[in-house]
Amino acid sequence: MSTEASPPENSDTPPPTGTITVLLVDDQRIIGEVVRRMFLDQPDIRFHYCADGTQAVARVQDINPDVILQDLVLPEIDGVELVRQYRAQECSRTTPVIVLSAAEDAATRTRATEAGANEFMVKPPPKAALIERIRACWGPREGGRW
Repeated sequence: MSTEASPPENSDTPPPTGTITVLLVDDQRIIGEVVRRMFLDQPDIRFHYCADGTQAVARVQDINPDVILQDLVLPEIDGVELVRQYRAQECSRTTPVIVLSAAEDAATRTRATEAGANEFMVKPPPKAALIERIRACWGPREGGRW
């Protein structure tokens, strides 16, 4: 099973106009499945999942998400470093990043914000709160970009 195959994405067809493409980068497949299920009744959210942090930047370049959900603790690369790498890439320089972390301390929040994260949520986040934050990040921008 590949890291991209589970949990599955909502669809392989191109997203319609007004669809929010979301990429979750988290090595915990159970979190991937929980988040995927949160979006099942959200037809305007197209979900993608990447379990391998070392492949996250390439995945972002490949799918051009409207919002990135980023875990901070990954086995081979620090999630804060990934946020920095997103900000260094033209394609994701302005893509909103919502950090999902089990750590709630101020130092962790500060590190994520200084790296360029837009939002911070303790995981697993409540469904309504996560969807609200995704829509808030995506909605006020022209063409779905900050």
